[in-house]
Amino acid sequence: MIDQINFLNQAYFWPVVIGGILLWLVFVWKEWSPILKSRFYLHSFVGLLAVISLVMLALKPNIQKSATSTIGVLLTPGFNRSQLDSLKKIHKNLKIIPYTINEPMGSAIDSVGYYYILGRGLATFDFWQLEKRPAKIIKGYHPRGITKINYPSTAFVGDNVGIQGSYSEGKKGNRLVLSNPRGAGIDSIVFSGQAYENFKLRMNPTVVGKFNYSLVEKDSLATILSSEQLPMHIQERQSLKILMINNFPTFETKYLKNYLAEVGHQVTIRSQLTKNKYKYEYFNTEQQPFYNFTEKQLEGYDLLFIDFDSYISLSRANLSALHNSQKNNGLGLFIQPSTSFFNAAPERSGFSFETTENLKTSLGFSSEVLVDQFPYNFKPEFGLEEIHQYKDQTLTAYHRRVHGRVGTTILQNTYELLLKGHKEVYEQFWAEVVTSLAKRNFKPTEWFHNSRFAYQHEPFDFKIRTSINNPEILNANQTQIPLRQDLDMANNWYGTTFPRTLGWQQLYLKNDSLSSYNYYVMDTLNWKSLRAVQTLEANQRQFDGTAQNQKMVQFWAPIHQLWFFFIFIAAMGYLWLAPKLFSK
Repeated sequence: MIDQINFLNQAYFWPVVIGGILLWLVFVWKEWSPILKSRFYLHSFVGLLAVISLVMLALKPNIQKSATSTIGVLLTPGFNRSQLDSLKKIHKNLKIIPYTINEPMGSAIDSVGYYYILGRGLATFDFWQLEKRPAKIIKGYHPRGITKINYPSTAFVGDNVGIQGSYSEGKKGNRLVLSNPRGAGIDSIVFSGQAYENFKLRMNPTVVGKFNYSLVEKDSLATILSSEQLPMHIQERQSLKILMINNFPTFETKYLKNYLAEVGHQVTIRSQLTKNKYKYEYFNTEQQPFYNFTEKQLEGYDLLFIDFDSYISLSRANLSALHNSQKNNGLGLFIQPSTSFFNAAPERSGFSFETTENLKTSLGFSSEVLVDQFPYNFKPEFGLEEIHQYKDQTLTAYHRRVHGRVGTTILQNTYELLLKGHKEVYEQFWAEVVTSLAKRNFKPTEWFHNSRFAYQHEPFDFKIRTSINNPEILNANQTQIPLRQDLDMANNWYGTTFPRTLGWQQLYLKNDSLSSYNYYVMDTLNWKSLRAVQTLEANQRQFDGTAQNQKMVQFWAPIHQLWFFFIFIAAMGYLWLAPKLFSK
């Protein structure tokens, strides 16, 4: 019997019970009379009923009930009325439950054994309400607007930043404009009227700071129809020291060195002309010839580009120095491939490949542009991390060597992208290679976020990786945010904050005053189409149950408080009237 009752205010159980016992003992002491013992016992019992009723009013008891389950339908934003009418015809006793974001559905779902979710679904932070309950999502109307977006929230001055996405039901002739923080247009596209259209816009930031760009839809008369915010943190580009070693001069190296020099990197090139005779070139750096592979000479470089012929010709001592420089100092290494590279044993090349008939492929961030590839693909293996991927094909990847990384690609003749006018694609490809492989600056704390945007009064999840013991995170109001430590990786901590203020906000690490994380908080009215699609996709992953037959379900139901209230009033009324009646 005790298992079939619990209390809503279980946390206050013992304080309330002890308080009730003390109250009843005071009442007994006050009512004690050696003369009127029969009345004393009656009054004590009635007083006990009054105290028990008062205790129950405070604790709010629930009892476990059993009932035949029903089928329920949750009405979420964007549901289709005709779908609801069809379900009513199929299920005669359908229970309709309206859903409001971030509000508990309470007892309305207790007796429901299976759910249909109509519309775009529950917010992810409301999934707990249907935990372990079978449900199926039936999507409603597809939202109009931007349904996919991909862009870097952090970029460097001079970067060729690409903003890519998908637009649903764009009206033919309307324009989507990428605007700077002052509202001036940077780049734009014109909709062709298709149901779904992919778009790609580009910009080159020139000023350091935290800015709010925007994607604006305009009609043919330049009237603004909608606007979505694109917060971006622009940072000063770090100049890297890059060494390029070639067995002989190549077009690939020629164009690559020009690009690296243009963006401000310090580049040293050594190309072999004949045996023991080399040609040196220097860009943005002092003339310091590179003669031999030693840890001391490699220590000053962040990234090494070397063709495979030069790589395999290294002596055992030079190769050991190179590997030690990677493991100990974090030097990045990119092996420029050739046909012999793919035919070499994995112990020599560091990678495993399999043959393919494909000689052309596309880059994941620019699927319409074709690029040459070697007739090989990366063979999936443990520890292989992708830099570029197109569909299921890995194009560029790397392995970790303790603190350093060694990478390569199956692409060839990427310089032809420049000759064909695809400068932005070429620069983005190599920028991502350099960023992924270059020597990492040691940071005691790194910040990560699970969601692209933060919204006012909604949970924003983040993760930090830090070597600091027991880190303390504070928000802009100096309020400490609780953290949860990863059980397997002790340096990883997870937290959730509920931002209240719109605009740029910061999280601080109390233990390290130099470590902070910038994020932008926007109104929940922003990115409604994108959020609708993301919510629908999350619901489809979460709720994929199949219909079940009716069965008995058990649920907790509250005992109506009026019962205890009436008992308390009746007992107190008797105790008030009894002295007046019996005294006559």
